[in-house]
Amino acid sequence: MKTIKVLLSPFRMIVPALLVSISSIAQNLKPSLDKIVETSFEVKDFEVWKPVFMKDSLSRRNNGVEMIVISSKIDHPKHMMFVGMIKEVEQAKKALKNTDFLGGSEAGGDISNLKSEFYEVLRFNPDANEPQWLIMNFKIKDYIQWVNAFDAGQKLRADAALMDVLIAKDVEQPLKIQVVLDITDLNKAKAFMTSEILKEKMKSAGVIGKPDVEYYEGR
Repeated sequence: MKTIKVLLSPFRMIVPALLVSISSIAQNLKPSLDKIVETSFEVKDFEVWKPVFMKDSLSRRNNGVEMIVISSKIDHPKHMMFVGMIKEVEQAKKALKNTDFLGGSEAGGDISNLKSEFYEVLRFNPDANEPQWLIMNFKIKDYIQWVNAFDAGQKLRADAALMDVLIAKDVEQPLKIQVVLDITDLNKAKAFMTSEILKEKMKSAGVIGKPDVEYYEGR
């Protein structure tokens, strides 16, 4: 038994080190984002449109667009949003001008009111996976001033059933910011987003005007 203990003792040191190494590798393998496109549009019939859209993934990849998520507005289920990871903005812009890229013609001309916006991702939380979220767009005076105030408000957001998912800036307007927050309680989140305390916090953070807030759910 003593001999076995002596032989096993090196492994007692190796195994914890190996587990730390594996954990480190796993962290590094978590998905990261650089640039994304958000394309909003209306569909006549979601059940007709989605199968057509999903089978054309190779065409999107060949144009440097990889799907992240398909969602719809919580209060408007025919208003869709496609979010994709992109390599080159100009290549994606060209491809997305054609509704066929999103399954339009084959789905019987099912798409209208197409609009695409392009963002550079500044922060991304790959662990966020709630089925509902909000997207908030607004302009700021200064990024450092705003992000410091945003970080200081993390507990307020958590208490309002909101989890940080993404911070991004418009590729053409760097002071136009987008924040995506996962929602665990929709009523609580909506109450916070219209609260006086949030209005005051955003004003002191240098937010210009009234933010545009929309609520989405995965489809």
